[in-house]
Amino acid sequence: MIKTSMICSIHTTKVLVRNIVIFFSFLFISIFIWLKVGIEIDTLKVYKYNVDGLYIKLGKKLTLKADHISIPKSKAEPSFKETDKRLERIKYLLTFFEYIELKKIVFENNIVGIRFQDDLLKVSTKNYDVTGTVLHEGNMIKATIPSLYIKDYDITLSGRVSYDLEKHTVETEGHFVAYDASGNFIAKKEGDEISFDLSSHEFTDLKSIIDEVDMVPAVRSWVVDKVKAENYELRALRGKGSIINGNFDLDMNALEGEVVFTGVKIAFQEDLSPVITSSFVLTYKDYGLYFDLKEPRYKGKDLNGSRVSIVDLNTDETKLKLDLKMVTPFDRTIDNLLKSYDLKIPLKQESGSVNARFQADIGLKKDENTFLVDVDFSQGSVWIDKVNIAIEKGNLHYENGFITLKDVYLKDTVYEGNANGKIDLKKKKVDLLFDAKHVKLADKKKEFFVLENRKLALILNYAKGIDIEIPKLSFTLQNSKNETTIQLQNLSKIKPYLTDSSALENGGYATIKTKDFETYTFKGELKRTSCFIYEKKDACKARVPFQGKITPNDVDFYAFNKRFHYNQAKSRIELEKLNIDLEKFLQHKNKEETKSKKAQKVLLLGKNSNLRYGDYTLVVDSYDVEVNTNGNIKAIGSAGGDIIKFTKKKNVTSIQALRIKDKVLHPLINFNGLHGGRYTLKASGTLGIEMKGEIIVEGGVMKNFKAYNNTLAFINTLPALAVLHNPGYSQEGFHIDNGISSYRMINQKKIIFDSIHIQGGSANIAGTGEIDLEKKTINLNLVIQVAREFGKVVGSVPVLGYILMGEDKSLTVGLTITGSLDKPVVKTTTAQDIVSFPLQILQRTLQSPIKMLTPTTTSPAKPE
Repeated sequence: MIKTSMICSIHTTKVLVRNIVIFFSFLFISIFIWLKVGIEIDTLKVYKYNVDGLYIKLGKKLTLKADHISIPKSKAEPSFKETDKRLERIKYLLTFFEYIELKKIVFENNIVGIRFQDDLLKVSTKNYDVTGTVLHEGNMIKATIPSLYIKDYDITLSGRVSYDLEKHTVETEGHFVAYDASGNFIAKKEGDEISFDLSSHEFTDLKSIIDEVDMVPAVRSWVVDKVKAENYELRALRGKGSIINGNFDLDMNALEGEVVFTGVKIAFQEDLSPVITSSFVLTYKDYGLYFDLKEPRYKGKDLNGSRVSIVDLNTDETKLKLDLKMVTPFDRTIDNLLKSYDLKIPLKQESGSVNARFQADIGLKKDENTFLVDVDFSQGSVWIDKVNIAIEKGNLHYENGFITLKDVYLKDTVYEGNANGKIDLKKKKVDLLFDAKHVKLADKKKEFFVLENRKLALILNYAKGIDIEIPKLSFTLQNSKNETTIQLQNLSKIKPYLTDSSALENGGYATIKTKDFETYTFKGELKRTSCFIYEKKDACKARVPFQGKITPNDVDFYAFNKRFHYNQAKSRIELEKLNIDLEKFLQHKNKEETKSKKAQKVLLLGKNSNLRYGDYTLVVDSYDVEVNTNGNIKAIGSAGGDIIKFTKKKNVTSIQALRIKDKVLHPLINFNGLHGGRYTLKASGTLGIEMKGEIIVEGGVMKNFKAYNNTLAFINTLPALAVLHNPGYSQEGFHIDNGISSYRMINQKKIIFDSIHIQGGSANIAGTGEIDLEKKTINLNLVIQVAREFGKVVGSVPVLGYILMGEDKSLTVGLTITGSLDKPVVKTTTAQDIVSFPLQILQRTLQSPIKMLTPTTTSPAKPE
């Protein structure tokens, strides 16, 4: 607008001078002869020119006065083309006129007043008032203008103008006052080229000046509205242009300017606090405005090195370019800054700081925006949405809706390694590759998970809560508003990294849930090849379905539909309708405690549960086992009133079962040939080395085992022993009145019977021998004595070599049982061999009381 006004003002002046020259040319021809005496005309009309109150007189120079002049509108457009010619005509004006006073000139809806006297020229129009002296010195026309007031813009100019009539150059310099701004200007015209240079003193009102400039609204908003300063100073505005076809064409490529803003507040966004800077220099060049900020700060954060610019002002691609740099934590302040540009980067830093750089290209004419964010991390704690990580260093780069994480080194007590990956902000998905130096998980007591020097792919979705997946470990974590769920689909994947993987022999799966990360519930299934829990006799529970709960102070672990229950606080295991191998359990427990270097007391309570330890099994209704920290064991079981006690002190194991039933005895001695009756078992020693025991028999029947069956079959082949078939030694079994056996178990490979003595209704049995469990062989020597009533039956039978007759007509037979346990071989022994039996065995057999068989007591017969 100023440019147009100035052109119009120059146009008005040049047209005015031209028309005056034309007017006076006519006038000079008509009345030249009267000029000497002076001419006064009330009204003069020439063509379209009207003059009232005209007075002309010729002295040394002309004097011209007029009260009112009407000049027709020119058809020519405002132009710089005739500027030199107009200045040439001023030369003639100064040459021929001594005094000019034109009070009112009506011209193109404008009223002009002109007064010239003593080289002083005053011109007054509707748009401006100008006063100055004009001198013609040699080839120069020089004008001194004390004041040129442009009324519409409240601008006052003062200065000097010189015109070289030979070189046709114009030079001007001076001072201007516009609103509350003032400064200096220099301009020069050489041929068709014009150059200029402006500067100002400090001022406070930039808005009033910018309001008069034709500027894109978005650019104007940044220069005036978003940027507020206490003071402004135009250091320079330099430029040049050319007169082309009568018009001034400004060379925008050459235009340069600098404005100093002091005491500045820059409002990047309406809802954000402003950036504060003591000052900055606004530079214009190459169709761009560049803001050079000095010590900028945003909410106390250092923004040194930040830059702002508006570029491509000459195209439709005009854009605001922000380049903000800061050393700060990536906190809520930075997050709000990014969100104001619709950038939702899911990061928050609790400690440490970052070198952050925010770059934005914001379209001011088109709605086209691009953003870049670069963050160089230093040591600190950072949250990715709801996931906290400890960062040592690394880089984050945002562009086109994606965040790239490069060489982000993570280090914590739990993990350490290098992470690279991308975050898709639209899908809210994170893909990371973590090159782990280590990942270590531990409870209060020990490490339980250690992964070292492995690469792990990690996928994180945060669209709805938090979902984390680690495919290599078959691990997923899902976090909603109310609950977090962890799933381990294949426990075999984590087995190599567990410090104790004994529970995960063949893997399994597990699901863990928590609402507060203090209390957890879990369930799943373990797959095992070996175990210490079994059903029936040896049905190992290879699949272990489990569930439980973890609280800050306790752990409850349930398995097999809650038939197995472990409580950590009480260190107690409860079993119901499940059997346990105590020896294997303790081996597992000792292995755990060796690693943790801390022993723990354990209490086992069983209902309808068998308790096995080595070769001994307690078939009981209930039991109570206490395992002390020193490894000592104290157990007591009950089965239908029968009591079994088991103890282990250091390496000495003791078993005591008092008058128990056969179903309780059988698993204890791994022998089911005794039925009915009551049995007392006492055994002690070192398991695996030597155990000594004694079994006392009260009543019952001995039958249905291969050694017995083969002996019976052998006896059936001997007519002389037919008396044994009825009623004692038969298919119905051998009925026992009472008996006792002492034995030794050596290395759990061999059973040595130091003595066997059984007293029955029809015979007594005594013997010694051994069973080799490793070779599965038997070697027993037995003596069977038949009472004398039965001996009478065989009195007429010839004396056989394998029968020893007593004086009381009793009958004694010697047998050997040898061979394999599956096919034992029974043979008789000679009488001489019977005599050679160990003396104590023979005496115990031949001297056994037979009171129940005879009415009177007799002494045992001596062997022959």
